[in-house]
Amino acid sequence: MKKPVFLTGVLSALLSLTTFSCQMLQQFVETPSLSLKSIGIKGLDLEGITFNCNYDITNPYPIAFSIKEVAADILCSGKNFTKIATDQGVNVAASSTRTNALNFKITYNSIITLAQSIANNTVSLPFSLQGAAALDLSAIPAVPSSTLSLGFTKDFDVPVFKPEFSLSDVKVNLPSLDTLRTAFTNSGMNVLEAASLAASIVQGKNISPSDLQKINLDLDLNFNLNVKNAGKSPWSFLLSKCSLQTASGTLAGITPVGSTSINSESGTIPLKASLNTVQASSFIAQLLNKSGSNPVFSFDSGLSFPNLSYAPNIPLAYSREIPLSSIGVKKN
Repeated sequence: MKKPVFLTGVLSALLSLTTFSCQMLQQFVETPSLSLKSIGIKGLDLEGITFNCNYDITNPYPIAFSIKEVAADILCSGKNFTKIATDQGVNVAASSTRTNALNFKITYNSIITLAQSIANNTVSLPFSLQGAAALDLSAIPAVPSSTLSLGFTKDFDVPVFKPEFSLSDVKVNLPSLDTLRTAFTNSGMNVLEAASLAASIVQGKNISPSDLQKINLDLDLNFNLNVKNAGKSPWSFLLSKCSLQTASGTLAGITPVGSTSINSESGTIPLKASLNTVQASSFIAQLLNKSGSNPVFSFDSGLSFPNLSYAPNIPLAYSREIPLSSIGVKKN
């Protein structure tokens, strides 16, 4: 029996609608994806290394969803080291890709301890980042589940090192008695006053900042920056800039005497701060009297690890007080 024409048309329309709906549903329930990028060193401080790993989450839906949590284990040689959890409630907009970052810190002491448990000559440790992003899909209709877990893993190497810094042989380079007397008389001081003040300085007696305010005299503060890598990873330390500061701000620039780089396990960089009594009479009086607020030495540097391609010239800043009581006087 032949079907009526109108019934054939209805069936064709229903079939087309069904096919269209299945195609739309198939497109609609496409799975979100996560792409984990490379891991690099974000920064260094005096406690440890902060690592950074960017990841992309792609939302194929025309409706936004949120991230319940991104959780991961940090493993070293297959053993659990620490855990991280981040990005709770972060929104991923409809039909878009969102880039977030996983940041985590590994302390130098833990790196050194782990390396010593393996072998004393270990230069890097094999770490792994393993975790998953839990997505909240409850706002998305017609998906198999209201939640979705996107797993990820990434291996990376950690250099075995621990930067250690110290200052030594901090001394004021004091001119000779004759040089002091000449500088004082050239600045307008009479001979007797000049001789008295010069003798007081050489003998280590207290002086007043006002005694130096009208005098044009250069003094050098010399000291050594001692740099050491407590680990075994090959490295390169480069001193970029340094300064001497007081509570009122930067007092003087510091000039390295010689090379500013260290490529061995340890080394020393001699430094010199040039001071002038016209600009720094109060501070010079504090140095000579060994009383008042301590100056602060600070520097910026860059560390590189030739056996790790992702770690070139990483910034590291350092600062510490120099106790006035520890500053000696070198008499010429």
